Amino acid sequence: MTEKTKNWLFYAAVGVIILLGVVLRILFYSYARPFWNDESALALNIINRSITGLFTPLHYQQAAPVLFSVLCKFCVFLPAAKEYTLRLPAFIFGLLSVPAFFVLCCKVLKKNVSKIFALLLFCLNFQLVYYSQELKQYSADVFLFISVLLTYFYFDCEKSKKAALSALSVFLSLCIWFSYSAVFAVFIVLVLLFFKYKKRMLPFAVAPFCSIAALGLYTIRLQKDIYLHNFWADGFIAKDFSNFNTILNNNLVFFFPDFAGKFFVLLLFFAGLFYLLKSVIKKHDSQQSLLLLLPFVCAIALSYFSIYPMYLRTMLYLFPIAILVMAKSFDCFSFKNKILNYLLGGFIFLHFFVCTFKTDFNLIFLKNYYLESTPDLLKTFEQKSDKNDILIVPYLTKINYEMYKNTTTLDESRVLLVQTALYEPVEIAHAFDTLPKGRTYYILFTHSGDKPAEYKNLCAYAKKQRNAEILSDKNLNALIRFDS
Repeated sequence: MTEKTKNWLFYAAVGVIILLGVVLRILFYSYARPFWNDESALALNIINRSITGLFTPLHYQQAAPVLFSVLCKFCVFLPAAKEYTLRLPAFIFGLLSVPAFFVLCCKVLKKNVSKIFALLLFCLNFQLVYYSQELKQYSADVFLFISVLLTYFYFDCEKSKKAALSALSVFLSLCIWFSYSAVFAVFIVLVLLFFKYKKRMLPFAVAPFCSIAALGLYTIRLQKDIYLHNFWADGFIAKDFSNFNTILNNNLVFFFPDFAGKFFVLLLFFAGLFYLLKSVIKKHDSQQSLLLLLPFVCAIALSYFSIYPMYLRTMLYLFPIAILVMAKSFDCFSFKNKILNYLLGGFIFLHFFVCTFKTDFNLIFLKNYYLESTPDLLKTFEQKSDKNDILIVPYLTKINYEMYKNTTTLDESRVLLVQTALYEPVEIAHAFDTLPKGRTYYILFTHSGDKPAEYKNLCAYAKKQRNAEILSDKNLNALIRFDS
């Protein structure tokens, strides 16, 4: 096979994979599913506040980067449903991350097979697709982390013009206000560039370091937020590292849900890690290897000192780098026998493709994703209820209700907001036994910290009353009716 044919086949494969990744992201975004609780919480902040108000602490325990929130605020005024407009920035960042990742692949991976493997995992991974259509900053985390690492390859203090270097410096200064995790990438890139260019780097490092310092002062309140710290406590490494395996396993399940065994994932990752460490020790492409190694060192240190969790969606920014480390194993390992190479490579590709696409097929094409259908239940209540019936909104469903209450003509006097969380049967009975008798009540239930248990207890209480009726779906979203 000629070199020209090989290149043609390579770029044809790249084009197909990128197209598939883009189609998956567009398809999921097109569903415009109702906001779930966390999205509703951020949406209410964005919709109800002025632009300057987004620079102050957000309500509902939200902590979105300010410029990401401002960008979403501008989208509020677009003539489309809020599910489309508010998710638009996340969607655009998600789309842009696909070609950005491919460019990074070409910079850090040598073999075409490594690049195709990495791109395949990136484009098909469900979590990367999912967060490209959720009203959260995590797709911006991915795109900006990749983009910042790419600046390392274009920041040439010897050959580049000062205007270009200044533009890159401004980019590094601004991107951390769109993504908190971009701070880690900026710091890593600046350190590596400093060792590469010494004092020539200093004029262009001043603005990014000042921006990091300003962001540190701005976000210091997040470190004092007990709720956020407790919420992400499972992502902080214990001082004796006793929970490190648990954190690692939880992240593996999160990013590779349909892999029956995680052996191949860990094998490829540690093989790539070994190759990178060997490169650093032998000083062969050491800075480029450090560019992939230091993000993990940084993540472990931040988690160990309880600064930033190493857990699930907060780790989304690091997942593309993990993919590149896994793909590095293809760069460094091959049998002399070409048939063995093809057999082993084909098996690994097929295994990862089948397992990854299985998740996409089930959750995207078959639409078996998680849903909190608040607007549909509010419409059902309007259709089924009489004018004297009361809608009870549990404490943890309140945010969803606030987000969608304007989609109905429901009179607020018919709504009873429960001000405390109700989980146990005793708590539920204590709250509802005091309701006026002779009325019909509907409990709107879409969100809970322990949804199966609370759903079961609410249904059990309703069934003990008169004329109980439970309208629910597979995600335990429910209208629970009873007469008191």
